[in-house]
Amino acid sequence: MAVMAFFAAVGSSVLLGSLLWLLRHNGIGSGSNLTIAIMSAVYLVLFFPLFFQLLRQRANLERLEREIKEGHLLDETTRLYKSSVFEELADTQIKIARRNRWPVGLVVMDIDSLSTINETFGYESGNRVLKHFSSILKSSVRESDLLARYDDDRFVLLLPDCDARNAKKVIQRIQAKVLESPAESEGKEPINIPFSSGVVSFSGQVARLDTIMGRADEALMRAKKNGANRIELF
Repeated sequence: MAVMAFFAAVGSSVLLGSLLWLLRHNGIGSGSNLTIAIMSAVYLVLFFPLFFQLLRQRANLERLEREIKEGHLLDETTRLYKSSVFEELADTQIKIARRNRWPVGLVVMDIDSLSTINETFGYESGNRVLKHFSSILKSSVRESDLLARYDDDRFVLLLPDCDARNAKKVIQRIQAKVLESPAESEGKEPINIPFSSGVVSFSGQVARLDTIMGRADEALMRAKKNGANRIELF
């Protein structure tokens, strides 16, 4: 594209010089206004399509870069952050919270029956469940919250400026939405999505994400042990 712009500039300069020489040779205007007018017309005709093409190409490149970036950051099935991305972003949030002693809630969720759903309805229906569950999660959290698919049936949510009591309320709202809106199998059969949650809250004292995740996992395992489809606080 740069080569095209160079040759277009050279060509337009030659054409402009020839046109001005011809006009002056025939005694048609010799003032600077005529020169400026002709120059503007020539450059407009020659360069407008080129500039339009450059803008369109730039927009396409930005779109491709955005798609590549999102493909790298997001899980393919759920379109939530991947675990590695979550860990990097959450680490930054935790450092800010620790410095300012702000409360932060962290929730680990696990779909209790995904393997059974896969065996009963097939893996495509299992993917439908994951997508449906993820869409409910996304519609239930704030823009400032961090949400990720951590592995096959486990999800994690970081809630800045949120203590354990309010974090539990968020998950209770999500449970109600999931209960009201079951997923559908390929055959349009309703599929309920029971899930367990482990909730932990801190206000800057905890320094490491893996420590916080460990506490949330401990609460999650207690929820599953106590009957599943429930919420447990650390």
